[in-house]
Amino acid sequence: MTYASSRKSRIPSTRSLARLAAPACALLVCALAFAGPAAAAGLSIKVEGNRFVNGSGQVIRLLGVNHPSFEYACHFGYAYNDGHMDDADAAAVASWNANAVRVPLNQGCWLGINGEPSNGGGPPEPLTAAGYRQAVQAYVAALHAHGLYAILDLHWTGPAAAPADGQRPMPDAHSIDFWKSVASTFKEDPAVVFDLFNEPYSPAAVNDPAHPVSWACWRDGGCQLPISNDQTDPPSKTLYPAVGMQALVDAVRSTGATQPVLVGGLDYANDLTQWLTFRPDDPLGQVAASFHNYQGKACDNAGCWNSTIAGVAAQFPVVTGEFDQDVCAPSNFDEEYMTWADQHGVGYLAWGWWVLSPQEIAEAGCSAYYLLSDYNGTPAAPNGTALHDHLAKLPPGGSGAAPTVSPVAAPAPKPKAPQGPSLTRFGATVKPGGTAVAFTLRADRACSGTLSGRTAKSYAPFSTGNKRRKVSLGVTPFTLAAGKAKTVVLSLSRPARRLLAAKGSLKARFTIKLQAKGAAPTVLHRALTLKLPPRHR
Repeated sequence: MTYASSRKSRIPSTRSLARLAAPACALLVCALAFAGPAAAAGLSIKVEGNRFVNGSGQVIRLLGVNHPSFEYACHFGYAYNDGHMDDADAAAVASWNANAVRVPLNQGCWLGINGEPSNGGGPPEPLTAAGYRQAVQAYVAALHAHGLYAILDLHWTGPAAAPADGQRPMPDAHSIDFWKSVASTFKEDPAVVFDLFNEPYSPAAVNDPAHPVSWACWRDGGCQLPISNDQTDPPSKTLYPAVGMQALVDAVRSTGATQPVLVGGLDYANDLTQWLTFRPDDPLGQVAASFHNYQGKACDNAGCWNSTIAGVAAQFPVVTGEFDQDVCAPSNFDEEYMTWADQHGVGYLAWGWWVLSPQEIAEAGCSAYYLLSDYNGTPAAPNGTALHDHLAKLPPGGSGAAPTVSPVAAPAPKPKAPQGPSLTRFGATVKPGGTAVAFTLRADRACSGTLSGRTAKSYAPFSTGNKRRKVSLGVTPFTLAAGKAKTVVLSLSRPARRLLAAKGSLKARFTIKLQAKGAAPTVLHRALTLKLPPRHR
């Protein structure tokens, strides 16, 4: 079983839940779908300079969670969502002192094209595009009723005749139709923000060197890209012309909608290095940057946040549309980032507001990003508890927590520590059975360290298939004596073992951190292709 197919294994339990929830959801739609902007009374948001302000001119930040399921449930054809996107859910989010929910959407289901929404999952009632739109409107109204802004995110797309079954590198022609329709539907709602495209990326950096996405294409479109989503390896030879971010801004504004628009950078929205240079033009001045921040990405550290993200935030609002720390290696990543964001006026919304089964958690391994232990709003460690506890310390409603950061004199440089240890030998062999990798390490001096790894490509690590991530291979500590080789065994994570067994070989990237007494730490990176021993292929 490949990871592309395992994503469907969660459908039966979710479908049963959807059947139980269907009558309540139907009532919610009837009660709220026509409430329209009135449900957002008192809520309003717009861009002023490098900040968001509400209808009273008070500075606010968008702080909260992502609630997935509108992007995938309708594609798998068992419901419009997970059955929990209702008034009780909105109340639970609000109880965390959040002020916003990001709602991922499916392009095909909203437009009713390319066989979407599907009815292949046996829904209790036939799924239609009109029903999908009503369900989205109902949830937005429920959020507003509890003082929450809604960020509508174009998450799954399908170019040409392809179903919207996952993430594509860039928008397509249907994306223009999607935003014209969504913006027309919500243009009178002042408490909605439009997130134009979830995570733009270049296939050249993922699985297809022949089809890069430049920053110019990111803005203006025109480059030819594989029609397949980023789970397909090798990618499809059928291509589609990318649509740029400028065209999506223009599509929204053509409807008369005036709400802020979020625009994510490249590398799955983690790269904002040239965002200021290539940002799309908005005649209304309501553009903000979207940044996604996960461990293992290039901009997952304070050095990058200070050198890149802070520069964008000095000129435009920045919203961290998604962030989370890995769950296998305990760290303070969530708290460190939220504290940094507080100091720089940056908003943030964690992934994801859902409850995962034990099987899904085991399959996800170190990428088991979930915030809830139950749908009553009980936070789950580490990401849920970190977000819940941090938000509880902030002023209510995201207000008063976005200081204007004034330039300060740089502190005097600290004396540099002596150079850290060097790695003089590095080798790796997959052990019989494919459950572990034996590394041969040698350093020039006595030191301790950790060895961790990730797949070089992104995969869907658990059955909902929402977020494709580079799968963690595991982490192990070690100690080395000066000049002596040592075998260090890394037990592969369950998802990594399954991937390796399915593919026979796996491209991986390893990080080795060395620390010797009185010296600066050494961080090294190595790329390897792990191969099963011949008799196990």
